[in-house]
Amino acid sequence: MKQITALVKAHPYFSSYLLVYVLLQIGLIEHSGFQYASALFFLFFTPFCIVYALLSNQLVFKLEWLTLKKNIEHLEWVLLAIATSIILVHLIWLGKIPFIEAWTATKLSQANQIRKIASATLPRWLLYSSTWVIRALIPVVIVMFLKKKNKLGLALSLAVGACYGLALMQKSLVLWVMLPSIVYLFLNKKWLTAMLFFSMMAVLFLLAVYANNPQLHGGQNDLNKSTVQKTKTNQVSEGLLKRIFIVPGKTLSLWFEHVPKDKPFLYGRDSKIITHFTHDQVADYNLELYPIFYPAYAQQGVKGSVNTAHFMRTYANLGWWGLTIAAILLAFFFAFLNNVHRKTQGSLAYSLQIFPLILLSSGSLFTLLFSGGWGLIIMLLLVLPND
Repeated sequence: MKQITALVKAHPYFSSYLLVYVLLQIGLIEHSGFQYASALFFLFFTPFCIVYALLSNQLVFKLEWLTLKKNIEHLEWVLLAIATSIILVHLIWLGKIPFIEAWTATKLSQANQIRKIASATLPRWLLYSSTWVIRALIPVVIVMFLKKKNKLGLALSLAVGACYGLALMQKSLVLWVMLPSIVYLFLNKKWLTAMLFFSMMAVLFLLAVYANNPQLHGGQNDLNKSTVQKTKTNQVSEGLLKRIFIVPGKTLSLWFEHVPKDKPFLYGRDSKIITHFTHDQVADYNLELYPIFYPAYAQQGVKGSVNTAHFMRTYANLGWWGLTIAAILLAFFFAFLNNVHRKTQGSLAYSLQIFPLILLSSGSLFTLLFSGGWGLIIMLLLVLPND
């Protein structure tokens, strides 16, 4: 037990990712047995562990330049002002609050459409800015105010983040806002405050679920004609458990099943840079595979995405050996994160990065880093005071 504890403390991101990998196996094995799980173990997981172990023992990979830090005075207030400004621009641009509009919807298809409009109609600069606000700026600001015990700043940042995440009807945005602060409180043994924050997050999450599902408040589910009647509590709890424990691994299995059987390997056709020179049309399998995975929904006009684990992008491009390339990249990245962790306040760094790390189960590493806000979190960690 002491050895396990020492491993977790010395390599927190590697250890946390092991849980993500295990979680993926549940749905993967449940859906397709060991047909793909064994290949994933030998071509991805084993090289990942080996390369990470080698990097962790290399003194040359200590990145001493990470000790360079700047203490920007009142940085948290500056970030909150920037975030609030972007939020106001976003909501004014929309001209409405999606949460309120969805709550009055009578059909699930209507609620889905309202949720998509909240981001689909935005110009690219505002879409990225909005994402960085909810996934990086607000979580960082909340944890900074917690760390400094600034109650006014904490209350304002919580209110801004919670209302914005809820307004956009995105359940994941509620988690982005609240989860880092909850983890930070637990790591610092602030049990009662952590439970209070967790209760707040649960309430906000349930409100987002209800807004997204009109059938829970008097409407109807026109996308699923199941005649089985369940209580509202059962619908929410079963859907949440399935989304956490089954869907990520099942989606992973479906990708293996249909690529390259129904969709050929991409060989770079999902990159705008490469297609600019090859003159091919950019392919997005997250969207193109949806009608193959869920033909019943597609026939009803529903358009969705089937985001999957980070290593599947290299698999979809390069085949089975793409898994090994993804393993090597992830090992280097986690070795880098470990250095960031050592050069900053550990509990602060870990609490802010645990959620994007978890989302490696359903998203590309590069997407999470650049358009998903993880890279911005790392940059902010390197300029935050270390006291």
